[in-house]
Amino acid sequence: MPVKQRDIIELNFLMPDGVSKPHPAIVISNDDLFEDEGFFYCCTISTSHYNPQYCFELSAPMISKPLSSKSFVKCQIIGGFTERDITKHISVMKPEPFRLLVAMVQQSIF
Repeated sequence: MPVKQRDIIELNFLMPDGVSKPHPAIVISNDDLFEDEGFFYCCTISTSHYNPQYCFELSAPMISKPLSSKSFVKCQIIGGFTERDITKHISVMKPEPFRLLVAMVQQSIF
């Protein structure tokens, strides 16, 4: 299942406590990386609002298909994945909110 930047997908995400759980995530790396190397980077999406300084709230107007509950991109939790890790496609984030998300990821990490 190929992916593109801004796709919201589900995959088994290794959480900071060492446990893997199926989680929605958003593809933050560019399409060239996936096409050239076969992997991509994602931030996990959670319904928990802990560590709010690293949370980017996803609202229904920001994405093509609303999520089932209030959700937050965890800007400090990033992982690298391959196509085989994807269990399903969920939605796509719109370009302008995605630009704001990338700025928050950069602020959170760099």
